[in-house]
Amino acid sequence: MPSDQTMSPAAEDVRRHDRERFVTALFAPMEARADLLVLYAFNLEIAKVRESVHEAMAGMIRLQWWREMLSGSRDEEAARHPVAGPLLALTRQRGLSLEPFERMLEARETDLSNEPPADMAALEAYVAGTSAALTELALEILGAEAAEAGRLVGAGYAMTGLLRAVPVHLSTGRLTLPEAVLQAAGTSSEQVLAGRADKAAIAQAARLVGERARELLAQARRLRVERKALPALLPATLASGHLGTLARAGWDVFDSRVARPRPMPVRLAVNAMLGRF
Repeated sequence: MPSDQTMSPAAEDVRRHDRERFVTALFAPMEARADLLVLYAFNLEIAKVRESVHEAMAGMIRLQWWREMLSGSRDEEAARHPVAGPLLALTRQRGLSLEPFERMLEARETDLSNEPPADMAALEAYVAGTSAALTELALEILGAEAAEAGRLVGAGYAMTGLLRAVPVHLSTGRLTLPEAVLQAAGTSSEQVLAGRADKAAIAQAARLVGERARELLAQARRLRVERKALPALLPATLASGHLGTLARAGWDVFDSRVARPRPMPVRLAVNAMLGRF
């Protein structure tokens, strides 16, 4: 990877704000690495829409701008944007499918609502539209046929990330633990958002989501995938490490160890060398 002084704005954004995907991208061939980082920078752009607007309509307008840019109707504006310009060039040069981008944008529209997912199925639909769609596009860039593994890894990784982000989300009035799961654990989204929920109940809900994430990752690892797919699938290694930390913390998402960065370079390198994720 080039030094920080020569890194593109898109790559620098990923390095600073999505360190885990940045590190996994380093295992890609040089000709694909920069493209992966452009893709991941786009993901950051749409993921931060909710926190950058005061009204849902403003967020919808921003997401619609990305939709129009990808359709080719805002080429001049895209050329002046540090992420949109490279992304538009990437989609055209590699002939990337636009459907996964649309799924990502639709999923991010739900971020603009404060309603938590109704149940586990709703949560899985959300992660399918965010991280799983992103992984699908990363596999396209790598020229790898591993769609099912990518779907499972993307979903498991995203669920893990949402668990680790619960305290941050709560500080902004957002909750991504499913309502039905919270109720099964003896609490509700209303109680959690009001700060009245029992921590043990929140931990129980987190455990149920975490166990589903583990199941998805285990399903992915039972599939045979070609080695060139690994850079897109290595986030599974990181997710498993984070789930282990959560388990050791008793699934207490407020434990300081849970949100602590764990890039795990040695484990990633070993898994990449052995063809595992």
